Amino acid sequence: MSTNILQNKSVFISRKIGNTSIFNKLVTEYDISLNATSLINIVQIPFSYTPKTDWIFFTSKNAINFFFAQNPEISDFVKYGVISDSSADELKLHKKEAHFIGKGTDLLKIAKSFRETLGNASVLFPQAMDSMQTIQKQLAFSNTTYNLYTYKTIIRTDINVPYADILVFTSPSNVTAYYNQYKPDNRQIIVGMGNSTKYRLSEFGIKSVLVPAEFSEYGLYKCITDISPKEI
Repeated sequence: MSTNILQNKSVFISRKIGNTSIFNKLVTEYDISLNATSLINIVQIPFSYTPKTDWIFFTSKNAINFFFAQNPEISDFVKYGVISDSSADELKLHKKEAHFIGKGTDLLKIAKSFRETLGNASVLFPQAMDSMQTIQKQLAFSNTTYNLYTYKTIIRTDINVPYADILVFTSPSNVTAYYNQYKPDNRQIIVGMGNSTKYRLSEFGIKSVLVPAEFSEYGLYKCITDISPKEI
């Protein structure tokens, strides 16, 4: 896509970004006005017991970090599953290697693939309190599963988001926070991270949603820069 299609457009993304984030290229290379702000607060939930399982599966970076932050007792033989390559990279920061990595953003397909890998083994899901539990709902009855709440999301009510031409939502909770305050506007292009976020957008009456090819900042970035002239 050529630079002039996005030039002078504005983008909101519901996530704080760092100095090395690829989203900064939207400003430097596409002359876009960028607003990167999370619309939720995340709070750790303490836990004192870690169920012993064959596998531990993480559906987000937050699940990884809030789990290991509490120094859980883990078997040296446990295997790890993650939702995406970016989560696998996050897991490496805790000196752990992923034995299963989900591909794409279709959670049902990822769940089916993990179910085939899992066999009859047991699995622990560190997760948010408001998790939709899409992966575990697709597992076999022969699997013993445990849900361990390690954090919760709190919808912010103090948000002030100026109008943006492109809205990028990174989770269902951020969708809820935004549309609790603002009405849908058909002039805006909407990007949603995965099918769960797309479904939450549909609950607010938003049917036209662009979904990236992978769960990563790069996937979201490509989704924005590949927007066609007719969508603008």
